[in-house]
Amino acid sequence: MMEKTINIAGEDIRLKSSLFTIISYRNVFGTELFSDIKKLEKSNQEEADAAAEIDVLFRIIYILHKPFTKKSYDEFLMDLDFSVLSDVKELENISNSITELLGGKEGKEDPK
Repeated sequence: MMEKTINIAGEDIRLKSSLFTIISYRNVFGTELFSDIKKLEKSNQEEADAAAEIDVLFRIIYILHKPFTKKSYDEFLMDLDFSVLSDVKELENISNSITELLGGKEGKEDPK
């Protein structure tokens, strides 16, 4: 289990990952977490639908934040400022934090 706090548009949002994250994601969104992550990775290599990418990214953020909130996904999104979408650097930092929480290699140095 890992925890991390990220900042989105000036608001600190606590995230937590565990094995239950996978089950919670499927229960809330009806799709598999790692399948959606693969779609996101694949879309980064191709011209993709930006709205679909953003939806998957914020679904993951929501599921990782869910242990700390009673809000629905819609309520969670309504509380976020739209300007977060225009800050590419912030979105990259969020993506890297998610990758780290879910056990990916982003943000970690490769041993030499």
